[in-house]
Amino acid sequence: MIDDISEQVQAARERVYGQVEAARARHSALREAIDEVRNLTATVRSPRGEVSVTAAMSGAVTDVRVHHDDLDARTLSTLLTQTVARAQQAVRDQAADRMTAVAGADSTIIADLRMPLARAGGI
Repeated sequence: MIDDISEQVQAARERVYGQVEAARARHSALREAIDEVRNLTATVRSPRGEVSVTAAMSGAVTDVRVHHDDLDARTLSTLLTQTVARAQQAVRDQAADRMTAVAGADSTIIADLRMPLARAGGI
């Protein structure tokens, strides 16, 4: 009977150690994904290519280029505003794609990243 209890205790220990190792591996994968996501950028062009915008994961716009010389101020302003929003969402979508592998598709983190910025209080 003692041997049976000892074997059960040993089996339980091994299961716990396995669970701890699996949790450590998930934590490591999550840290790696977070570090990768922090450095993501996305560049988006307006539908007809008049402007392009690069946005970082932080939401910062890191580059704006005007590829068309003949734009009035109102058109340029509208194109830039729309393209900035699309670039910011594009980088969030990249982050969601990367984080899905470690957080799972049903994670609230993924849902938050996929939510359009206009509804999240952004542009």
